[in-house]
Amino acid sequence: MVDIRAEQRVLWNILLKIEPRFDKKNYDVKILYSILGWVWRIDSWNVLKLDYSKGLFLYGDIGRGKSMTLMLLRDYLKDVRTRHKEYCKSEYRFGTEWMSASMIANRYAADGLPGLDKFLKHDCCLFVDELGREPNPASNYGTKMNVLQFLMQIRYDNRYSCVTHATTNLPLCEIETVYGKYIADRFLEMFNFIEFKGKSLRRP
Repeated sequence: MVDIRAEQRVLWNILLKIEPRFDKKNYDVKILYSILGWVWRIDSWNVLKLDYSKGLFLYGDIGRGKSMTLMLLRDYLKDVRTRHKEYCKSEYRFGTEWMSASMIANRYAADGLPGLDKFLKHDCCLFVDELGREPNPASNYGTKMNVLQFLMQIRYDNRYSCVTHATTNLPLCEIETVYGKYIADRFLEMFNFIEFKGKSLRRP
């Protein structure tokens, strides 16, 4: 059985490496507890009642710590994979492929569909930062495509063998406008939605 208090300290130390000036007074710490609960499938820590089979969709105001939180989950999962190899053998959720939405779209523009192969694999658990800020459509030698719409459709089809996480500044009501009604509907089966509200945490 995992020592969840020890894991909490590991998570906190990783967070301080990502953001040394982190101030938990201005951050919803229920999110941190729930990340631990989600990783270890411990309901008593999963304050936000996250679905263990779904990824995290972090949305809301600029500068509230969405990307930082996603980096924290990514780096913590890397750490867990090193220290708890036996546990991770049965956990398809522990992949750590990271890419911004713009970089994914630009990869299609440069290399076409083969440039997306890595993100379409069944065992690729993907972290997509800044969904909605990518060039849309992206063009590869004149062939235009809404790249993230296509990618999310494929990942939806493979959702039982991989997990997708994402951040966005888009209001949820605009997801359908950017990616289409059918993708917006599929997001409900792919993601736990966590809203970040309030003033920016960034300091001058």
